[in-house]
Amino acid sequence: MSVINRRRDRLILRARRAAAYAKTPVTWTPSIPTVLTALFLVEALAVIAFPQIRVNRAALILIGLSIPLGFWLFIYWKIYLSVFTTPYREPVPLTDSRWKIFDFLGWGEERMQAFILLADEPSKDLVLYLHGYPSSLARGESRCQHLQSLGINVIGADQRGLGNQQGRMDWTLLKVIADAEALLEEAPKQLGFTPERLWIYGHSMGGFITIRLAAYPSGWWEHRLEGIVLESPVTSFPMIIDEKLPGRMVMARPWVRHVLRREYERIHPDLSVRYATSELPYWGLPEVPILAIQAGQDEMLGEAHFALFKEHLGDVAEVHVLNDMPHTSRVDMPVRRAKVEAWLEAMR
Repeated sequence: MSVINRRRDRLILRARRAAAYAKTPVTWTPSIPTVLTALFLVEALAVIAFPQIRVNRAALILIGLSIPLGFWLFIYWKIYLSVFTTPYREPVPLTDSRWKIFDFLGWGEERMQAFILLADEPSKDLVLYLHGYPSSLARGESRCQHLQSLGINVIGADQRGLGNQQGRMDWTLLKVIADAEALLEEAPKQLGFTPERLWIYGHSMGGFITIRLAAYPSGWWEHRLEGIVLESPVTSFPMIIDEKLPGRMVMARPWVRHVLRREYERIHPDLSVRYATSELPYWGLPEVPILAIQAGQDEMLGEAHFALFKEHLGDVAEVHVLNDMPHTSRVDMPVRRAKVEAWLEAMR
């Protein structure tokens, strides 16, 4: 890619509104958690290497004073590993040989892989499929195949840090959203034409990302987004964090929010949304048609996320609660396909 094209791509990224795009600044001064971690390692090695320290009163006082700092450091890294790193899961391969793989530049101009499943007959329609967390594109493959069978081109990717995608460390939703925007910008090149109509299908956390994208459309698809499909969507990031934090750490919410704010500001110098406002309605309210399909037995999210959805988008969306359907995308049902198919056909 030429220097001119790379500069043009950066300008396009900065013009968007849904995510944050500036790279994480490289600092040569160590952070407080890094310094404290190094000090505790030195302290532990000193106690092991010099047993006489254990009977030295001054050394014992110093170790005692270190305990509260050690507890703070433990909480800090626990939060970081719970929120800003993705869990490792054995990648699941796509099974349909018709998928075409290609590379694109995501957040921070990082090279990523994506896939496109072309319709059997020529079509100017496109669906972007966004899977949940910590899932992968392959786990929602049956949904993509169903959409493709309706004569629509389908594009998707493993989200950063999940499946076969890089980016496990310093993971944020804003990076994932920027990746999705970059993938959409790449779509016309891979298709050989600019789609006339676009839909976005988001499952679980992918639904939360879909809401944000649809509320702040941009680029070629700003006026071509026809609607969105939300399957058992996440509607509040703070609620997700409360569920991810182990045990009684939920009781230390002010402390947790301080760490989250500090890390988000470190990773994203152009932070566009705050932790406290990363939920409906502040996250964004799309102004396009919405089809919502909610698992009646949502063992992952419970009822709180759907309640928040109904409060802010229930009056403008077509909502179907499927009582026998679980949350996971590994299970598909004919009734889900029928609802999606009827909604799309009515729009086409």
